Amino acid sequence: MPEGLAGRVAAAREGAAVGPVLARGILRLSGRDRLDYLHRMSTQDLRPLAAGGSAYAAFLTAKGHLVGEGMVLARDEDVLLDVDPRALEATRAHLEKFVIMDDVAVEDLSAALRVLPVLGPRGSELAAGVAGPRTANPRRGAPAVDLFLPPAEAAAARQALLSRGVVSLDEADLEVLRIEAGIARFGADMDGERLPMEAGLTRDAIHFGKGCYIGQEVVLRATVRGQIQKGLVQLELPAGVGPGARIRAGEAEVGWVTSAAETTAGRMGLGYLRRAHWKPGERLAADGGEVRVRQVLAQEGPG
Repeated sequence: MPEGLAGRVAAAREGAAVGPVLARGILRLSGRDRLDYLHRMSTQDLRPLAAGGSAYAAFLTAKGHLVGEGMVLARDEDVLLDVDPRALEATRAHLEKFVIMDDVAVEDLSAALRVLPVLGPRGSELAAGVAGPRTANPRRGAPAVDLFLPPAEAAAARQALLSRGVVSLDEADLEVLRIEAGIARFGADMDGERLPMEAGLTRDAIHFGKGCYIGQEVVLRATVRGQIQKGLVQLELPAGVGPGARIRAGEAEVGWVTSAAETTAGRMGLGYLRRAHWKPGERLAADGGEVRVRQVLAQEGPG
């Protein structure tokens, strides 16, 4: 393990670190009914959000499959929704499709805004000095604040933080942090074929006390009856095994790898396994050697 990686990860978790300027899918919802409409469309309870408040939410099809997921930020005049760029068009079409009598307009601000992730307890303190909207992001694998800024301002803010001794992270470092924390990423560990329960989103994204939303029936059926048959796990991987590698139990194929990185604990990854193999410590195989289940991430219920 490179000493530099350990230092960067420690800074992100315990000190101050800043990631690269990220191009994301940013949607702006305006109109009188914007927050109420987004609440009714999402898996999360968004009604309590006052200006400046944020929450993590998912958007589903009627069959319960993911359309997109990300941070919702309420502001005085609008709401920002930050999704993976690969989910942008599908999420925008999904939100626009169901506007009938609601006073809501959906606009793509992806070209106008960038996301600058600032990590660590001290990083969050320093980020408070940067003007602009922000969310506390629970999906980074460390305490994190995401700043929403125009491209030039995001680059300048990053440079200013670096000049104050904040540790620089690249996208590979962000991958290490999330994989070590067992956090799925859209486009890698989840897509339009996945149910949120399979991808481990139940606890963070689904509010079981809210009213109806698209896909709710599937979510409730799966959580009450325990119907999902495959789900996300965290894995210890042999050298060279990466996304797409098939996992076997004996001669039977039982899953596949979706993410992998050299971490502070060795080579680790995320992947999907059949339910029968949701056992921490279970030893399986891939073409590169032995695979070991570290943690089961799939979540069927709110607990």
